[in-house]
Amino acid sequence: MPDDLPPLNGLRSFVQAGQELSFSRAAQRLGVTAGAVSRLVRKLEEHLGVRLLERTAHGLVLTPQGELYLRDVSGPLTAVEAATRRLVGSRNPNRIVVACYPTFAARWLLPRWSRFFDRHPEIDVQIATSLTDVDFHRDDGTDIAIRLGAEADLAAPPAGTVCEKLLDIEIVAVSAPGVFDGCRSELQRVERLARQVLIHSRPLPAEWRQWLDAFARSPVSPALARALQAVDPGRGPEFETLNLSFQAAAEGIGVAIGMRALAEPEIAEGSLVCPFTFRRRSGRGFHVVTRRGGANGRAVDLYRRWLTEEARRDVGKR
Repeated sequence: MPDDLPPLNGLRSFVQAGQELSFSRAAQRLGVTAGAVSRLVRKLEEHLGVRLLERTAHGLVLTPQGELYLRDVSGPLTAVEAATRRLVGSRNPNRIVVACYPTFAARWLLPRWSRFFDRHPEIDVQIATSLTDVDFHRDDGTDIAIRLGAEADLAAPPAGTVCEKLLDIEIVAVSAPGVFDGCRSELQRVERLARQVLIHSRPLPAEWRQWLDAFARSPVSPALARALQAVDPGRGPEFETLNLSFQAAAEGIGVAIGMRALAEPEIAEGSLVCPFTFRRRSGRGFHVVTRRGGANGRAVDLYRRWLTEEARRDVGKR
């Protein structure tokens, strides 16, 4: 066993892969490729002389040694990262760290980035993407987190933070233009849907079933309700992210289901359409959680207000 410190990049890759039990999801959090994460973890294992992760038919699993090592190193590594962000942030009142989901960053935040930068070029915004929510009790390097939550979460934010609603979530079916050409009624479109490939995403694994059930329970004709119940919600491929499922739909592979707010770029440009008028209102929404106080409080408040302005702009367009 070597007595020197392990390679930091390998350690970070192992912690993310061990927590996600997926090289691809770990890669999304780290902003690298899945192959890079796999190679770095392998180099760490070679350095330690111990097998930490193993591939199985069902995905990655931690070895017994890997479980112990993950438990021992994940906390200290998180503390080092948070302390570093805190130290850097304390020197710059115009620097803020925003944590959000990768798909939300790519599809909602980044297309609007220039509007905030044009207004406040002096503020340095750092984006940290993750598939898991920030724990404000452990991570004191994040200033703002955009996360999914229920209505009740707004009244009970983490200690030392303020939480407010950013976006309601509407679930819609989307497809490439032309998939439902020739269908003159909602009933004909549903009947064609039963013969289409249904595209699923891992973040919303049961969404097709919930959407079809809610549609059938809405004020529709008995014939349309029967047609909806005849659609098999379990068939079709599942993609790792909403981003990939929307892209697959735009390529004409099938019909995807997801959050309208995140499909808006393709809907606006016309590469995706909503063939059905029905939208399922989710019981959850996107919330903005901001830390109270701090030397960068003005920058945090400006960014929070800009986020809510952008959300209202979206509502006004519909």
